[in-house]
Amino acid sequence: MNLRRILPLHVLLATLTVAEPLTTETATRLALENDPELSAARELITEAEARASGLGRLPNPELETEVALGREGRGRIEIGVAQTFPRASRLRLERRVADESLLLARSEVALAERVVVARVRLAVLALAAAQAEEDLAQKQAGLAREFAVAQATQARAGQVSSLDASEADLTAREAELAVALPRAARTAAAAALATLLGRDPAEAIAVELDLSLPSDEAAVPPPGPCAEVALAEARLNAADAEIALARTLGREDFRIGVFVEGEQVRSDFGDREQEAMLGLRFSMPLPTRSVAGPFVAEKQAARRRAAHEREARAREARHELAAGAAEVSARHGAARAIAADLLPAARGLLAATEAARARGEVDQRAVFRARARLAEIERSDLAARHAYHRAAVRLQSSACCLPL
Repeated sequence: MNLRRILPLHVLLATLTVAEPLTTETATRLALENDPELSAARELITEAEARASGLGRLPNPELETEVALGREGRGRIEIGVAQTFPRASRLRLERRVADESLLLARSEVALAERVVVARVRLAVLALAAAQAEEDLAQKQAGLAREFAVAQATQARAGQVSSLDASEADLTAREAELAVALPRAARTAAAAALATLLGRDPAEAIAVELDLSLPSDEAAVPPPGPCAEVALAEARLNAADAEIALARTLGREDFRIGVFVEGEQVRSDFGDREQEAMLGLRFSMPLPTRSVAGPFVAEKQAARRRAAHEREARAREARHELAAGAAEVSARHGAARAIAADLLPAARGLLAATEAARARGEVDQRAVFRARARLAEIERSDLAARHAYHRAAVRLQSSACCLPL
């Protein structure tokens, strides 16, 4: 049967080839380039720039004409040009609103980029941990199978019972089947990372990431400013600009026009007289009532809401930062205890057991038990290091920005 007729070409290639491992930097770059939500967020800047280009300008001048005809050849024609001039403060405030709108759009894009980068870093970390977990499971399955083969050999030689050999074989089978769980976790982590990178989830992806534990928890770079707080601050500034603009409503338009008027009249003697005049027209609204009150009140309410949101985001950021730093410290201490105490003790026990086996003091069973125990502690060590690095990523990314 032709395999190419069963699987699509891209799935076939993904299953037959393994791409070169991705680094965190490469994965981050690919995500920033291919994330559709981030591309949509960047259009906010384009929209704000286009909107800003149309604000703070005078309206087009208007051409005015008037023709009037009466009896006996009387008539009048007027041609003029008029220009509307908003108050100077209104044009300035429109430009300020446009500038704040552009800063707000950039803050929203910065938040979107921050979230994408954090998600990718966490996804790379999850895949790296899944890869290491699968390697440990395969190592443990290999040790169990090696012990089962040794027990079977000794059973045939009459050194151990067949029940011991059967029990060792069952344990090996369980360990081999247990590899499927971390393998499935690795597949799921690879699919999640592929989705973030804009790739086919069926594509084989591997990552290269150092999961070693730093000697000092201070090795984690300090977190930057929270992007959500910066966005709330930008919204507050935009609200201030809109309030100032709303105050100018109802008293902003002045109108100045220049016109030329020609008039023709007929005298009592039947002569027609023509006269041309040049004039200036000016108009302004009368401040009989205020129309800005409701708009100002609306913008002020929106500004108070933005202030409350900024305070909430700032408080959340402070609490998340303190909690994140405490978690990193606790995770580092737990992982450090395993790496500094349990792992050396387990390795020392294995070395002592192998030496005792060489002297004939213990049997092979004790050696394999020590090896299995070391593999379990290595798995605990991996889990502790993964938890530490995850907490460090969240702390560096300002946890208040991560909807995780």
